[in-house]
Amino acid sequence: MSTYDNQLIHSLSYISIQRVVDRLEQTCHESFHSIRLYNDRITTSQRTFLLEHVFDLSYRPFSGQTGLFYLHTNEGVFTFEIIEEPDYFIQCFKEIRNK
Repeated sequence: MSTYDNQLIHSLSYISIQRVVDRLEQTCHESFHSIRLYNDRITTSQRTFLLEHVFDLSYRPFSGQTGLFYLHTNEGVFTFEIIEEPDYFIQCFKEIRNK
């Protein structure tokens, strides 16, 4: 059984949009969550990725205020819409990986 290191290094907020369709209309519900970086893992609201399974992190800004943050893992690429710049998060991840 793996023991997690619970010291949070950095976090990013991301937006999750859920579209709900009922008989009369479609509505969108936005919720805000965090991507958290620890010494041994990255967590989101729904998943945990061990750092040994994370190959890379990347970011593509939109022309507006948001951008897409990509988490490249052994299970595929996971995409998150973020508001803040992830440069420091990515830098911290690379420092941990290079230890």
